[in-house]
Amino acid sequence: MTNAETARIVIDRLLLALAAQLDTSQDPDLAAGTVEALADLGRAEADLIFGQAGHLVHYGTDTKPLETLIHLISAVQSLEASGDAAVRPGDEVRLVGELPEGLAGYDETWLRETVFVVRYVGRDATVDVQSDLAEDYVIATVSVAGVEPLRKSGTP
Repeated sequence: MTNAETARIVIDRLLLALAAQLDTSQDPDLAAGTVEALADLGRAEADLIFGQAGHLVHYGTDTKPLETLIHLISAVQSLEASGDAAVRPGDEVRLVGELPEGLAGYDETWLRETVFVVRYVGRDATVDVQSDLAEDYVIATVSVAGVEPLRKSGTP
């Protein structure tokens, strides 16, 4: 087993442990120390956490606790976003304009119809988006101009 495989397994276990702990709570919320630990994630860290969580939800059973955890991590990221940001982590978007090279292997119709969730907002006018976990869990970096906001995080 490689170090990368071991790291993914450890992250899976930690995500499942956090989700299980949240699931036992009457009012699921992240503890202050957890929020602090998840604050200020870089792109690679966010992609790894959301990618692994997405994988677990996509292929798992009884995924409600994991989905709650994903939502709460997005909320932490959203709170850190600039107040005037066009999109924030947790916002739902659709892809518009030219598709990024990283999605070349996907069906364009599917990509255009899929609702993505913003997982990371870069300082370089890019965002990382993740597809609906029931469909896939791909994370792609796209230009902010390449997404159309559908719903802001925290709004119905």
